[in-house]
Amino acid sequence: MTQALLLRDDTEARTELLLRLLYSKSSADVVADALKDPSDTICEATASVLSTIDFHALEVERSARLRNLCRHLQRTCPPLWECVEAEKITPLVEAYADSDAFWQSAGRTLFENFCLFAHRTVAGQSQLLADVFQLFGLVSRFSAPELIAPPEDVCACTTGIPGEGMDLAKAAFSPWDDGGLVPPHVPDALQTESFRSAWRLVDERGRLPRSLEPDALGDPGDYQIVVAAFPGRKVSAAALPLSGRCA
Repeated sequence: MTQALLLRDDTEARTELLLRLLYSKSSADVVADALKDPSDTICEATASVLSTIDFHALEVERSARLRNLCRHLQRTCPPLWECVEAEKITPLVEAYADSDAFWQSAGRTLFENFCLFAHRTVAGQSQLLADVFQLFGLVSRFSAPELIAPPEDVCACTTGIPGEGMDLAKAAFSPWDDGGLVPPHVPDALQTESFRSAWRLVDERGRLPRSLEPDALGDPGDYQIVVAAFPGRKVSAAALPLSGRCA
């Protein structure tokens, strides 16, 4: 994407490039290489603008912005940082900011978008960690009340929360993989999503995991993790055993 922006001769492309440089090391590396030999890799006007950049100062600024991004995500959902140590999350935040996913949102919130990226990134290494990111991502998704789709028998002009509208186009689509499971009916819920997990993840009182230790995750098995949204920005979660049930 960075290379394509370098070849475009318009203000919008140059603005996006400068924004990407503030967060993405790989974009900065591409730009630095292009400036060394700009003949076929960068348009003249863009080269003129980018040649004024102090790349050392840019690196300092980028580091500060990544720290702020990490703090913002942590403030958004402190329980995730209690469950997963910062040493695992921080590299994922940096990789997220360095990816196209940071600029092409698939989630309803910045935090959900990060969880989607983290889920895809770690799935091949740890399905448990991927499931944890999906759980917290869904909770964040349902914490955005203006984008919660109401049941069919509720007027589409309201979320059930006075004064707040919604984007039904975004609300109708979920980027999360449900594993082919149909969410159960949850009385009074505005919207429900679920996924399959080999870990309980949610205890009998609906509490989210506070660590990845076996005692905190519950008994291993085959579970349908259900997350439901209710009026008033209330979100609940439950783990339903699938053993003996038709999945």
